[in-house]
Amino acid sequence: MWRTVLALSAVLVTVAACGQSGMEPTRPDDAHPTRAFTPIFSGAEALPAPDLTDDGPGSLVEMKPVKGDRNFDEAGATAARIVYRSTNGDGRPSQVSALLAVPAGPPPAGGWPIISFGHEATGLLPKCAPTLAAEFWGYSSGMAVYLRRGFAIVMSDYHGLGVAPGPNEQQHSILDAPTLGNNIIDAARAMHRAAPSTSTNWGALGAGEGGLAAWAAAERGGAYGAGMNMVGAVAVNPIADLAPLADADRTAALTTADQYRLQIRMLQSLENMQSDFDLDAHRSAKLKDQWDLLVDCAPRDAAAARVAWNQLSAADFQAKDAAAVADLRRRLSAVALPGSYAGPNDPPVLVAFGTADPVNPAAGVLAATGAACARGQKIVMMRGVGDTDQINDQIMQNVLAWLQARFDGQRVADVCVGAT
Repeated sequence: MWRTVLALSAVLVTVAACGQSGMEPTRPDDAHPTRAFTPIFSGAEALPAPDLTDDGPGSLVEMKPVKGDRNFDEAGATAARIVYRSTNGDGRPSQVSALLAVPAGPPPAGGWPIISFGHEATGLLPKCAPTLAAEFWGYSSGMAVYLRRGFAIVMSDYHGLGVAPGPNEQQHSILDAPTLGNNIIDAARAMHRAAPSTSTNWGALGAGEGGLAAWAAAERGGAYGAGMNMVGAVAVNPIADLAPLADADRTAALTTADQYRLQIRMLQSLENMQSDFDLDAHRSAKLKDQWDLLVDCAPRDAAAARVAWNQLSAADFQAKDAAAVADLRRRLSAVALPGSYAGPNDPPVLVAFGTADPVNPAAGVLAATGAACARGQKIVMMRGVGDTDQINDQIMQNVLAWLQARFDGQRVADVCVGAT
């Protein structure tokens, strides 16, 4: 859904940007709408041969050009899939893949500002990476928005997606905020290394799991992000605190595939992170038998997977006893934002969410923002009254305008207003 929201906002934002720039491309006849856009500048940038020197996080392991993507071609952009070095939350080095794109034309003074984009949850297995999917699961369409506004953009797959983790490394987890934050920071570093026309000024933007990643990057910038200047982060509907999903009442209300999917990924992520977590205390015998099929983002037997999803019910997720409920809530609270690095010197974070989201509980988002403000973080709230459908085109335009203001050096306002 978030890919759709970002893509829909693309048209409105692009039109607004062109109108503000005074350099509008030739407008097609209104009677004959077209998807083709004429890039404002011609001439895609030729990226230099990659410097593969291993000098730590953000350095490149490989870079391969991306050719034939319609969205990048229409924007006149240069795109590549890279593998870069990062660091897991436990301090171990890792390798992570990403998709980057650079606008056409001459860069502004100081270089193209960078957006490090965090995608929503796509799965837990290496094959679930957007950079390995056909048409990048639609993300190149959203990325083209930022290219047309004069940003270079890089989208990390995150640790464990795209590049299989090593034998002693943890599998991917949608809850591992320190690792996700590091991945977002190092993607910006890798972008700057791969494209010398880019600036050291960068911001993070993400939705869902990507919202968690962007927010975590702002927290970890001071301790981990040396060498780059992070101006701010936007976290759209972040899965910042999923402790409310442990409640028995919440579990009993599960009715949709999206709710089941988040519950499964949350539980499997905890087991990936914590070997002493009792996964069986939170799934029925039937669900246990179907678990591997349902965790798989692209099962070989798609028909069997559809049947399995259709047969799920709230009863399959009921905890075995009150102790299991309490244990799950404790574990989810322990990995929630804010993390131990959060503080008053962090870049500002805009948190946009729906107050009645049926999948990601607003209570968790509010718990995270309240705790972050108590630590002195500069949190700005943008609420959509209702479910996530209320995070609409207008709000997304406001989100982009807020991030642009951070790049322009404007002082952030309304810090922590309504954050609890």
